[in-house]
Amino acid sequence: MLLTLTRYSLYSLLIFTPLAIGSVQGWTISVIHLITLLALTAVLVEKSLAWSWEWITTPLDIPILILLILTIMATVFSVHTYTSIWALILLLNYFIIFYLIIHTVRTRSQFRQLAYLVVGMAGFLCIIGLLKIFYDNPFPWWDYTDFQIEPGRLSSTFGNANHFAGYLEMALPLLLGLSLTGLTGIKRFFMGCIAVLLFLSLMLSLSRGGWIGAMAGLLFMAVVLLTEHRFKKRKVMVALAGGLCVMAFAVLTSTATVERILALEEKEGLQARMMVWQGTVEMIKDHPVLGTGPGTFATVYTQYHPPGFYRRYFSAHNDYLHLTAETGLPLIPVMIWMIVALYKNGFKKLNNPSRLVRGVTLGAMAGITAILVHSISDFNLHIPANAILFTVLAAIVVSPIPATDNRNRGQEG
Repeated sequence: MLLTLTRYSLYSLLIFTPLAIGSVQGWTISVIHLITLLALTAVLVEKSLAWSWEWITTPLDIPILILLILTIMATVFSVHTYTSIWALILLLNYFIIFYLIIHTVRTRSQFRQLAYLVVGMAGFLCIIGLLKIFYDNPFPWWDYTDFQIEPGRLSSTFGNANHFAGYLEMALPLLLGLSLTGLTGIKRFFMGCIAVLLFLSLMLSLSRGGWIGAMAGLLFMAVVLLTEHRFKKRKVMVALAGGLCVMAFAVLTSTATVERILALEEKEGLQARMMVWQGTVEMIKDHPVLGTGPGTFATVYTQYHPPGFYRRYFSAHNDYLHLTAETGLPLIPVMIWMIVALYKNGFKKLNNPSRLVRGVTLGAMAGITAILVHSISDFNLHIPANAILFTVLAAIVVSPIPATDNRNRGQEG
């Protein structure tokens, strides 16, 4: 019963965080902490009552521990300790969510629930976004035109269209992975409709980083489908990918999209990002060992702000540079270790005889690939809603093989 409370608390996080402007505001982060605390308390009480303290190991345990130690050390020597403490607490929150999923989502039906929730939530967000962009906004509490940089782009409940695109590029491959699990009839039809909805919304977000990330994720998925013999419906998936590419071409040749692509070199586009990256590299040179401290980028970067750029930068628009600047160069081998361990375990699970395990794992790996590519030019992993979804996908990839539900035994493929 208490483990069920934990799972539904985690589900509530996946519903709440994207609806609350991506959960970037202080009060939303407080809600995340409270819900996570409730979920963690339920697990600890359950384990105490049963006196069962089994620890489920994952390939990410050691690098996560090292990352946590590095972050604590960076916090101790931070240029602004108070800010770093709260950033450390948020990072610890993500780790707790990761392990709660590992320890409470244990059966195939629970994995389906989790995957369907992510996909369903993405579809719901797309509907809201399309209503906002094509009709009078029926949801005044999601009207962010006052502080949006480019209000004409589809951003749904997010304040930034690039971050909404980041959410979609993680959810879309998971949806396609679910379609490989043997769906039939009405489920397949609805999944197809949601796939088109997600793809169309991703295009209308006019997010160049989102497009590139999504293409990287789908390309990764296509290569695996063409090389792994266990995926029997790979031709169908490749055909679907081809259809989506045709849709993409139609959208990308629209006037607004062409203008958006041609604006890549503008001052607020690639040129501005490159200037920020140069300043961030200088930050890293000045604080190479322990960085400036978690969460301190916006404060410290003012010393490296390029002349002639009047916009204040709260992030490096590159999650890798940003995290290295705040935590130090020792973070780099740890990040590489985590990525290699995650993909190694994922490819191992692709050999599992269960269609559910193969499909969901492949979808999660492709979603992770998409956001890792997008993070080269944006800061999606600093948006709590996207960071939590990324955490969920990582947990799906490295979690143990889920048990077969008793009521479904003999029916799983």
